[in-house]
Amino acid sequence: MDLDDLIDQFDRMHDEIEDDVGKIVKNNTIEMTKETVGNAEKRFDKGYATGYTARNIETDVIDKLHAKTISKSEHSGYLNYGTRFMSATWFLRDAYLNQREKVHKDLKRLVE
Repeated sequence: MDLDDLIDQFDRMHDEIEDDVGKIVKNNTIEMTKETVGNAEKRFDKGYATGYTARNIETDVIDKLHAKTISKSEHSGYLNYGTRFMSATWFLRDAYLNQREKVHKDLKRLVE
């Protein structure tokens, strides 16, 4: 194998790993969105919940390596973090913390 072949192989490896990382990012974000919706449906049980926040949680894929779980509900930040009048209901934070571990394991498995 000469130097040109080695460089070509590195280029192919770079493209392939980027595709794999993109799949990991997208799939884990979708999983996190599902868990966030589930948390919202289970934890908003105070009697005044309408399901608006859970219906407005979605996955936003920005590019190949960047995706996020967002809530388009205007008041979801108050629900997640709480206010001086109500305690926090960690529907998004807990989903993030759980999924963060899975992403790290998936990426570690990819490079090993």
